[in-house]
Amino acid sequence: MKKILIAILILISGCDDVSNSTETPMTNQSEIIEIELLSSIKNITKNTPTPFTESCMPQVNICWYKIQKSANDTDLPTINVKNNGSILSLEQAVNITVALDKDTTENIENLNVILRGLPKGSTHEQYRDLIFSLIDKIKKSGWSHFYFPEDPRISGSQAGKISSPDEVFGRYVSSHPWLDPDYQLDLKRWLQIGSFYRWYFYKDGIYLNLKAWKQNDSEAPTEKATYLITLDFQSESEFWLDGITDKKERQHWKELLPGRLNAYHKTRLELEEKARAAGIEIDESYQDPLIHALNN
Repeated sequence: MKKILIAILILISGCDDVSNSTETPMTNQSEIIEIELLSSIKNITKNTPTPFTESCMPQVNICWYKIQKSANDTDLPTINVKNNGSILSLEQAVNITVALDKDTTENIENLNVILRGLPKGSTHEQYRDLIFSLIDKIKKSGWSHFYFPEDPRISGSQAGKISSPDEVFGRYVSSHPWLDPDYQLDLKRWLQIGSFYRWYFYKDGIYLNLKAWKQNDSEAPTEKATYLITLDFQSESEFWLDGITDKKERQHWKELLPGRLNAYHKTRLELEEKARAAGIEIDESYQDPLIHALNN
């Protein structure tokens, strides 16, 4: 329940003001906010040029640390997200939120960054190009494409053999071939995807979900839209606890994870078998990243 509450409140807080109503000039004096993933929350509450506001719900022991700006500001900050020596620089941040479940941690394990969108009236193609330039930046800073363990390892090279924008052989998949970050999707397929676009990455024990929420223009829906672009960074525990609501299961997630992974991999292998039979190539070079919590 806590995870759902955190996600809903972050989404609501970020939807108010993310797209420019007009072209807003940018200055060269934007502040730089350094955020080291897995470090103590005290590092950002004491050492940032713009102070984070704190709001808490004592009844569930959850706190949010936030910086929120207007998309029309000319001095939106740059966020340098640090992870094990690498830096991912995210320019023009409208909202930065660290959600902290104080029952489990005092460290930065759940970071959400919302970026300013393009000016009103921008096209789908312009947004697609903007998002893929961001994807290139993510990959250049060391992040790799992540397949969910239950999803078939079908890369974007096989997108033309998959007819559905969200399913593979009748099953919904999170790591869909159409949204492989290593292959830029053509505009025709891009427009066939619904309101939500998701790309998944992994680096050194951190999972990154790049999301775009599309709202089509009412007068020219096939030409123009507004996209809410967000990045969610999660630690291993935050990522693998997602979807687990039972309190006892949450306490023993490490012990239960191997069994969950076995079930996920069984589903993957079944889908990959169907894919091979249909002439679809499997990315055999991909191996699931090491889960450090299972090796400690």
